[in-house]
Amino acid sequence: MVYHESGSGDPLLFVHGVSPGASSYLWSKIYPRFAATHRVLAPDLIGFGESERPDRPTSAADHVRSLAEFLRGTCGGRRPIVIGSDLGAGFAALLATQHPELVSRLLLLMPVGLVELGRNRLPPGFAFASRIPGLNGFLYRNYLARRAALRAWLATQGFADPSRLPEETVDVYTTCAQQAGADHAILNFLSGRLHFDLEARLPLIPHPVCLIWAEQAVYPPVEWAARFRDLIPHCSLRIVENAGLLAPLEQPDALAALLEEEVGGGFRVVEAV
Repeated sequence: MVYHESGSGDPLLFVHGVSPGASSYLWSKIYPRFAATHRVLAPDLIGFGESERPDRPTSAADHVRSLAEFLRGTCGGRRPIVIGSDLGAGFAALLATQHPELVSRLLLLMPVGLVELGRNRLPPGFAFASRIPGLNGFLYRNYLARRAALRAWLATQGFADPSRLPEETVDVYTTCAQQAGADHAILNFLSGRLHFDLEARLPLIPHPVCLIWAEQAVYPPVEWAARFRDLIPHCSLRIVENAGLLAPLEQPDALAALLEEEVGGGFRVVEAV
C-alpha cells in the first residue's frame, strides 16, 4: 500500500472510508497536527488513491489482512492507535477483533459494515448492475465518476453544509475516481463483497474505543450512535456538531481538537462535545 508517513513517536494509523474517489486525502487536514508528537501513517487502501488497483474480487477480510500486513511491516511491534472512518472504521473494528495484538486503541468515526440493523444498506439494483460486464463500466464512467456526480454526492452526502465544500476536495475526489483501474474497487464495493455484520463484531472488541459521530450525517445517522456504543464493552461516545459523513474535511478543526483530547488523554467516558 502507498502511504503518507510523518513524525516520530507512538504510531497513529489513519484509515479512510470507501466511496468513489476515496483516499487518505480524507485525513489530510487532520494528521499534520499529530506529526509533532506521533508517527503518522495514512495509507491508501488497496484499490484506492495511489495504491495498486487490482482487477479482482476483494472482501472485507482481504482489507483487514492487508492492514495487518501493513502494521507488521511498518510499526516494528509497536501497537498504534487506529483512527478510521465509515467502512474503514469497520475494517479497523475487524482488525481489532482478529489481530488484537496489533492495536492499542480505536477511534472510530461512524463505523459501518453495510448490513447494519439487519439489512443490506445498498439498493439491490447496484449489486446487480455492478456484476454485468459492460454495464458496470458504463455505470461507473457515466454516473459515479463524473465530476458533477461526485460534486453532488460530496455536497449532499459528505458535507452537512454544501457551502463548506471546497473545489480542492472536488478536484481530488474526481482525480482519484477517474484514475485507470479505480472502477474495480467501487464495483467490487457495490457488488456487496465488502459487506459484513459489524454489529456482531462490536461486542468482541477487547480494546478501549472512542466512538465518534457527525451530528448531521445522512448515513450512518446519529441515531445509531448510542446503539453502537452500548454494543462495545469499553466505549465512549463523542459527537461532532455541524458535520456530515466527511467530517475530517468539513470540520477539521473541531474533529482534530476532539482527536487530540482522546489521543493525549487516554480512555475517558464522555458523551458529547
